[in-house]
Amino acid sequence: MIRAPRFSVILAAGKGSRMLSATCHKVCFPVDGVPAINRALEIYTRSGVPRHIVVVGTMAGQVIETVRRAFQDVVFAYQTEASGTADAARAGLRALEGIDPDASLLLAAGDRIVDPNVLERLFDLFSGGGLDLALAASPGPAGSDRGRLVESAEGGLLAVVEDADIRQRQVFRDIRARAAEGSLSAAAAKEIIEKEFSPLEAPVPEGKLAAAFGELWTAVKEGRPGEALLPLIPEGREVFRFRTAGGAGLELRPDEVRRGRWLNNSIYAAKASALRYALDRLDRDNAQQEDYLSGIVEVLAGAGTRFKVGALRVARPEAILGYNNPAELLAVETVLRERRLGGEAPGLPEGDSFRPLRDWIGLFGGAGGGSSALEAELRTVYGNAPEVIEERRAAFRTLLAKAATLMDPAGPVLIVRSPGRLNVMGRHIDHQGGTCNLMTIGFETLLAVRPREDDLIRLVNVDRDRYPDREFSISEMVAALPWNDWLSLVDSDKAREMAREAGGDWAQYAKAAVLRLQKKYPHQRLRGMDIVVSGDIPPAAGLSSSSSLVVGVAEATIAANRLGTFPAQFVDLCGEGEWFAGTRGGSADHAAIRLGRKGSVIKVAFFDFAVEEAVPFPDGYVMAVVDSGLRAQKSGSARDQFNHRIACYRLGLRLIRKLHPSLAPVLHHLRDVNIRTLGLPLSSIYRTLLGLPERATRAELEALLPGEDLRPLWESHREPEDGLYPVRGVVLFGLAECERARLYADLLRPGRIDEIGRMMKASHDGDRVAVWNAKGEAGPFRAPTSDAYLSRLVEDLESRDADRIERAQLAWQPGRYSCSLPAIDRMVDIAAATEGAAGAQLAGAGLGGCLMVLIRREAVPVLRANLERAVAATPGPAPAVLVCQPIAGAGLLFGSGIPLQWPHA
Repeated sequence: MIRAPRFSVILAAGKGSRMLSATCHKVCFPVDGVPAINRALEIYTRSGVPRHIVVVGTMAGQVIETVRRAFQDVVFAYQTEASGTADAARAGLRALEGIDPDASLLLAAGDRIVDPNVLERLFDLFSGGGLDLALAASPGPAGSDRGRLVESAEGGLLAVVEDADIRQRQVFRDIRARAAEGSLSAAAAKEIIEKEFSPLEAPVPEGKLAAAFGELWTAVKEGRPGEALLPLIPEGREVFRFRTAGGAGLELRPDEVRRGRWLNNSIYAAKASALRYALDRLDRDNAQQEDYLSGIVEVLAGAGTRFKVGALRVARPEAILGYNNPAELLAVETVLRERRLGGEAPGLPEGDSFRPLRDWIGLFGGAGGGSSALEAELRTVYGNAPEVIEERRAAFRTLLAKAATLMDPAGPVLIVRSPGRLNVMGRHIDHQGGTCNLMTIGFETLLAVRPREDDLIRLVNVDRDRYPDREFSISEMVAALPWNDWLSLVDSDKAREMAREAGGDWAQYAKAAVLRLQKKYPHQRLRGMDIVVSGDIPPAAGLSSSSSLVVGVAEATIAANRLGTFPAQFVDLCGEGEWFAGTRGGSADHAAIRLGRKGSVIKVAFFDFAVEEAVPFPDGYVMAVVDSGLRAQKSGSARDQFNHRIACYRLGLRLIRKLHPSLAPVLHHLRDVNIRTLGLPLSSIYRTLLGLPERATRAELEALLPGEDLRPLWESHREPEDGLYPVRGVVLFGLAECERARLYADLLRPGRIDEIGRMMKASHDGDRVAVWNAKGEAGPFRAPTSDAYLSRLVEDLESRDADRIERAQLAWQPGRYSCSLPAIDRMVDIAAATEGAAGAQLAGAGLGGCLMVLIRREAVPVLRANLERAVAATPGPAPAVLVCQPIAGAGLLFGSGIPLQWPHA
């Protein structure tokens, strides 16, 4: 999930003199019926910020009383002297003495009312980008008095320059120009100052002019001669000079700075240490003789490579509201009132994504026919192979033919495609913060979507025998569920009952997507849709057919309701949404499906979400997906087994924290148990695992973790028949798989295929449950996790023998997750032994489904023949072999050759 800052520091100490009120503080003015500061606190809380510090000064009692009416747990900090926003920020930090230097803060002016989606995007940029400071910027008019962003030629953020300083330096520049013309006098200088330094053509108070121009203003008022004025202009103050990240200088005139499009909104996400560093280095050498909070940007950006700063550019100015005078307050109220009164779903978006159904049918045409623009679009998704393009055309024609029997041919229809996925390395670890290496495959869920005026969702599948028609009302579903937060909702008795009654029904995944988005956008009633679905992803085969449906329905809901979202948020929402179906996995499947790239494997990190890199799939190879025909139903015992393993992970992490309390502050997720985060040798990791039980009952685990509430873990699944939790083996698998996933792209990039094959074997052995002898007889397989095994690994690492040290590396240890099946283990062995195959392993979550084989394209027929011979004596059909290469991720079709784009807020 996107990580919100731990604290907010809200600045509400200023005088707000431009509001022209002696009785009401600026942040206490009602904005559409609610005091502005309380609106801000409610938004920050809803966006995941748990603790709040409000800095007060002028009219402190009124601000405290206003906040206390709605919020009881806010901490107040007092700014003793009104000497600028930076000093107010220092007061807020004093209330946070002793916090972790890397703790994250949201720092904001008290009158800001921010779209929660913007905050999530800011938090995503800050945490996902590894920044020390991020700010929110929006476009504004040339006459705005907000600070303007200064950027390098490469787009790097260098500074925020306040409007008063731009006007001050323009005055200095104009006075020098008048002197160069030989016409400078005190009267001319006074006219320049009064004209240029007034932001809104209103008189500037005497004190502000004295602060900005000092002795020069005194000389002008006294009428000193022109030649006496020039020495009073500080040297070099007619331009701005900045330092770029590379150390080079950048010089800009005031008018060049003023032309900057992006304005600061006084909303920052920052690390506490970076904020303290910058605040300690500010000065008052500026036009207002104040500590500008915005000056922290230039301090951090100018500190070389020590700090990273960035800006979120929000295209919609109305997404960040604020006010400095009564007219601006009225404008803010108007925007909020219009939002409130217009709470119904907005009208349909216009553009090429929505077309009359008959137009879509015409675009796809018959075999070999259709639009050339559509042809170009299909090639951007699927590649240039004519047989692949024609096969996909036929799939869309099948979808549209069914839609034509149910929908008005003149009505607007949206086409969504959502592919299956393969996690080629990084299985079972996305929910533990591990990285995954993902590719989307040419087997897809396709949707034809017609928006409705009501809130009814009607689902019709081309394969009606397997997937009966379903319909549900969004409002009726919402009314039956608690509506506090998403975790409370999915943990509620009612949600659990609904999941049990659904029993894995296909409509449950559509409900999951719609319900999660309705919870995310609670003030907008989502419109219903008629959705026709077709697809060729083998179900329950480990290729994410269910997640593909979740992503497809989410794409449709976002488009039909014009919801603003962005990639990391979309992935999180889909992953969390699928919890409603009863499983508690992560978001790797949804990330792969939405963000896949044609011809590449993408490496995706979680907590915080980031697409780290895309590595080309190796030439000459394909990923052959072998459908075992064995099905893993995500209900009943299989779901219990999935959630049982996740419980083992979480129990293991709790035990490690308890065994090593000094390491606990950095152990947020299981993936953090590694040599890089902890600064420990690998032998210490193995010694830590010796402290975990190989197997333990619930009672034994509760005794090992006294005082910890383990009920949520127990409630996620039925207790296993043997009553045991193989904590050590599951944790060892997770740590080793995290290491394999971390290294995979580094091996794929230079084409080290043999090592990838070895890694695939180790990964599958972690899921393996059976070994087969030459007679075709199966015996049980239990990967080693004993004390003796771990002790040998420690001895190997400390042996100084290069071969022993290599064998003991974490990536080559299987661990014991044990979610394969004997028949799949046999197919993996047959596939791995096929000439031309680099490696084979289980695909997906296990307990049935598919295996994947990295194999040269020309060897695929031999693979098929080997598998067919091996299973000839067993009942049932021969395993199907699907030949896969990476295609583009999920999205809308436009039919006009327009590139696929992400809808931005």
